Amino acid sequence: MKKMNKKLLYTYCILMMLFVISLCNTTQGIILSDYIVYYALESSKQGLVSAFQSTGNIIGLIIIILLSGKYKKSTMLAISAALIPVIFFIIGNKPALFILLLSYAFFGIVFALWDSLGSSLMADIHTINSSRYMNLLHGFFALGGIIGPLIFQSLGTEGFSWDQMLRLAGIISLVAVFLFTLGLVSAKKLIIENKDNSSDILITDIKTFFREKRNRIILISAFLYGAHQIGITVWMTRYISEYLGTPQWGPAALSLFWVGIAISRLVASRLSLEPAKWIFFGHLISGIVIAIGVLSENGFIMFICCGLSGLAEGAILPMTLDMACNWRKGKSSLGSSMILFVHYVGFIVTPPLIGALIFTYGIKVGMIMPAILSIVATLFTYFLTRKGRERNV
Repeated sequence: MKKMNKKLLYTYCILMMLFVISLCNTTQGIILSDYIVYYALESSKQGLVSAFQSTGNIIGLIIIILLSGKYKKSTMLAISAALIPVIFFIIGNKPALFILLLSYAFFGIVFALWDSLGSSLMADIHTINSSRYMNLLHGFFALGGIIGPLIFQSLGTEGFSWDQMLRLAGIISLVAVFLFTLGLVSAKKLIIENKDNSSDILITDIKTFFREKRNRIILISAFLYGAHQIGITVWMTRYISEYLGTPQWGPAALSLFWVGIAISRLVASRLSLEPAKWIFFGHLISGIVIAIGVLSENGFIMFICCGLSGLAEGAILPMTLDMACNWRKGKSSLGSSMILFVHYVGFIVTPPLIGALIFTYGIKVGMIMPAILSIVATLFTYFLTRKGRERNV
């Protein structure tokens, strides 16, 4: 019982920390216009902050692969968590542009470490019902993404400047790091990582990972899901507000999309469903409803379809991570890192692709792309639903 209480304590600490990281991450979108004005960013320079953070994401995953086995996951999480308030206090003091961008690159590294290692630890700690806690973890992340804009937009309305909001994010993260440290110390005697789980990730492990057909399938699924999700996140508000001429539904559609994702993950954490089928139907339904919304050329219908898409697809990433981690019990961080690596690559390539399609072929062709990506993912993940596929080594 005492060991179980320590497990839950450590789990709750990880959930809290990822929620706060997600909440702090939303400041970028809220104050992007302030960055553009203050640093006089023009044209493509307006995407520098996002680009540097995405680069940090990739570097973070490489760090995990290089350091896996040399340091415990809990140690790497604690060190990276301590950097978060430092980063936000730095950018909250209006540094030079290069320092700002470098800070966001470091935040991208921290973000990737928590996204990957946090997921890996859910599989390590909760060996019996890991999918429940994996969905709960990413459900908390989605909640942070919903609540963050509400908090910081309200503060902006009340007259808070952008640098004050960033310093507040630093204070919030500092409190979270303090609580996380207390929880880590309290659960220090819990054996979370045995020798197998803390062993090195070698080149041969990566080659073995790619040799298995089911691994290649979930990597394709994760890439396509990341590409689909970022397409909606980046372009949907602009599409509904400007191209469809219904600005009242644009921001609301994106919010409803993330509300649906949060609900999906939290509900999935309470159900015992086969991950492969959840992933398959999530891709399928999401692709269908987004296609219906785009083809309708109606802002309100697109708004409803965004919410339905979020509900359908929310559990895809947690379920994919759970499968990858559990297929390699002794190398769970390898599975989570590989999945998130291709997921982040999807984040990078899709926005400019959709922009190019819109410029060349028109808005409808560009905006149908997220739906097509989901349908293609459906075709690949069908093979995961075949009886016994998940149990084959």
